[in-house]
Amino acid sequence: MNRLIIVFLSIMLSSVFAYADQHIPNLGKKATEFKDEGEKAHKREGMSHAASLILQRKMHPELLMHKRDKTLRQGVRGGYIQLKKCIECHTSVDENDEYIPINSADQFCSTCHQKVGISLDCFSCHRTTPSKEI
Repeated sequence: MNRLIIVFLSIMLSSVFAYADQHIPNLGKKATEFKDEGEKAHKREGMSHAASLILQRKMHPELLMHKRDKTLRQGVRGGYIQLKKCIECHTSVDENDEYIPINSADQFCSTCHQKVGISLDCFSCHRTTPSKEI
């Protein structure tokens, strides 16, 4: 019975990524500019851009946890992979040119997290907007 439940949940969760290339309602101001200009912000060495995006979408919790462990437990700070860099590209601005917090409803991170029913707790400690104009 447990195996049946695990298989069922696996099928249900895999359907979340089936439409990964569909339009994301609020990608973020800078990320939208990258996309419109054809720049490859998530390109990883030795991988195609598409494969790199798929890896980023499917594995981001594991990648963030790995980075968290290196930062908190080993003291390794900085580098390319930082939550701050995610926020710089994926935040949007309102009609007054004020940054909208990344964890607000209908923003980049929160839309996916709402779809899969997972809490977004990164921002209980981390900033929800860039610290300065980019």
